[in-house]
Amino acid sequence: MIVIISCSHYPDDERIYHKEIKSLSLNNLNIKYFTLSDSDMVLSDDKVQHINYKKSRYSITEYINLIQLFFKDTPPTVVHIHEPELLSFAVNTKKTYGAKIIYDVHEDYPSMVDTFSRWNSFIRFVRKKYWIFMEKYFLSNVDEIILASPFIINSDYIYQGFSPVLLENFPLKKFVKNTKTSKKRNSIIYHGNLGPERGIIELVKAMKVVIGKIDNSFLSIYGSFRTKEYEKKVKEIIISLGLSDHIDLNEHIPHSEIWDKLRKHEVGVIPFLDNPLTRLGMPTKLFEFMAAGCQLVVPKLTPYSKYKFKGAKKFKAGDINELAKAIIDSFDDIGQHNIQYNKEKVNTSYNWDNNSYKLINLYDRVLS
Repeated sequence: MIVIISCSHYPDDERIYHKEIKSLSLNNLNIKYFTLSDSDMVLSDDKVQHINYKKSRYSITEYINLIQLFFKDTPPTVVHIHEPELLSFAVNTKKTYGAKIIYDVHEDYPSMVDTFSRWNSFIRFVRKKYWIFMEKYFLSNVDEIILASPFIINSDYIYQGFSPVLLENFPLKKFVKNTKTSKKRNSIIYHGNLGPERGIIELVKAMKVVIGKIDNSFLSIYGSFRTKEYEKKVKEIIISLGLSDHIDLNEHIPHSEIWDKLRKHEVGVIPFLDNPLTRLGMPTKLFEFMAAGCQLVVPKLTPYSKYKFKGAKKFKAGDINELAKAIIDSFDDIGQHNIQYNKEKVNTSYNWDNNSYKLINLYDRVLS
């Protein structure tokens, strides 16, 4: 039995469900998929049994205990986890049932500590060292490692004897549409998590400058706020700047529905600030904007230099005036040739379809 487990992602997470699980099921593999979410999505089909526990009702510890009860009746062959919080559980499962363990690493954890932690520098240092020590301890029982980004280093997996499989979060080919789509004039879109490190407040403030130059410009935001406090602050700033008619805040929507929204907007913006996490992570939305035919507005950060795309307007991360100018310039210079180049780049290179064989080969190894 193949078991895929997540404790912090939406059930229809693009990487976990739409890409990895779908690829495995298309290769005739049966999967038990466990999630911890308040979503009411039911994703079961003839190859996938989706079992969700409500996050508002169960703690992670209780969630793990429920899965362990399930294993007593149906022992797993492969356990594929997507968060480091599940490492101890996965290792215990291996010791009990002999299951192979796949550790899917989405983020560089030390950079997350540096970005999100409110501890002082010494405590952050100790916390990172302790986490890396614990990860190394658990890695001795891990069979395969998958990385979502080439910039993730964590415990130096190669030094630990692993050959990590790089599976970047590129879009599926089917989302690249070559037909001309009618886009809303002077429209901007951002989608994803909404937190301080993402520069959402800076984007809101930049919109005040943008509408001073282009009075019918409009920003659509889709996603979930990381904290209630940050949500309150963003909404207060929108009202105080008189931007309620120019900014539309929307909750997270299923991944399958975001593509229609992307195709209707002219500009896709990534307003990220400069911090340890954004210096390493490569946002999936860049490639989604490319596939949807959006003009690109991106920060001047290292990860963006690894990939080839044209016509992007760049700004110094965190600089509100530069961000506003980049958005204004993008409206003045929407180059269809560059947009078509970016779409073709996704169609030929930066897509999941061209890379999914790595996942299938990995499963062939652990199941052999």
